[in-house]
Amino acid sequence: MTHDFIISTENVNEYGYRILTSGIDYKQYMRNPIVLFMHEREYNKTEKQKGSAVIGRCIKIYKDGTDLKATIEFDTDDEFAKSIEGKVSRGFIRMASIYAEPKESSSEPELILPGQMYETITKCKLVEISIVDIGGNDDALKLSKGNKQMLTKLSLNTKNKNMSKLGMIALALGIVAESNEDAVLTKATELKLAKEKTDQELTAVKLELSKRKTAEATSLVEKAIALSLLPESLKETQIKAFDADFEGQKVILSKLISDKEAEKGLDADQSKIKDVILSGKSSKPSGNDTKETFDYLQKFDSIKLAKIRKDTPEVYEKLAQDYANGVRHKE
Repeated sequence: MTHDFIISTENVNEYGYRILTSGIDYKQYMRNPIVLFMHEREYNKTEKQKGSAVIGRCIKIYKDGTDLKATIEFDTDDEFAKSIEGKVSRGFIRMASIYAEPKESSSEPELILPGQMYETITKCKLVEISIVDIGGNDDALKLSKGNKQMLTKLSLNTKNKNMSKLGMIALALGIVAESNEDAVLTKATELKLAKEKTDQELTAVKLELSKRKTAEATSLVEKAIALSLLPESLKETQIKAFDADFEGQKVILSKLISDKEAEKGLDADQSKIKDVILSGKSSKPSGNDTKETFDYLQKFDSIKLAKIRKDTPEVYEKLAQDYANGVRHKE
């Protein structure tokens, strides 16, 4: 004896999720198309016939639009299976249920229907079909010869919980999924105002940073021009070059300026020292020249003193001797 059932539809079941018919893979199932009772694999007669010995087989599965249908044949040579078939035939049991293993699910808004609380199962593997007492899908029904529908249960284990569109928005806003529309709107407004404030502050910081960079770039370029490293005509062009690579331009120009200033300082020192030596004059300074004494350099320009010691040790020795003889810087 065979009976036809709609075993799956794409409507939301009582558990709050739904299955796409196109994603149900029943190829492996049809290699061993067992039909159980209540999804139980061991039948126990001592427990009020609650259980599920194999009571039949599925001889055909086919898709009809978004419905998945099956033709089930009961094992009437088995006493328990025959009793269940009799209840189905007489209309006392009218429900069936599938068990499937979920493979892929989605919470894309276009796949969510009103009242849905869990993700839509987009792909799953059919494991078995059972005859059951109470079903969970209002539209997965047994078909009579007159094509009238009777309820069948859709059962699919999944841990991928999904929310309604409002619930998903609530979670995205950082509040509980059960929040009502007013709470969601309040939170959205709060975040919007906070973002606007942050954007304004960020804009102000960026503007201040830009001003500081422009001032620093202008100062470096003007110094380079003063040292004859750049012509005056390239001032604006060189300042704009900082916009593309501020740090790179700063490093390059700072190095050029530093080297040039060191070169000019050394040339000036050596020139004065040379004049003193060639003229045969005493190294003891007078007036403003006291700034070239060992005393002054040691206190106020140790870098220059170190250069003299390195480049012209004989001059350094002379300055040190003068210091030993009492030569001091005069204000």
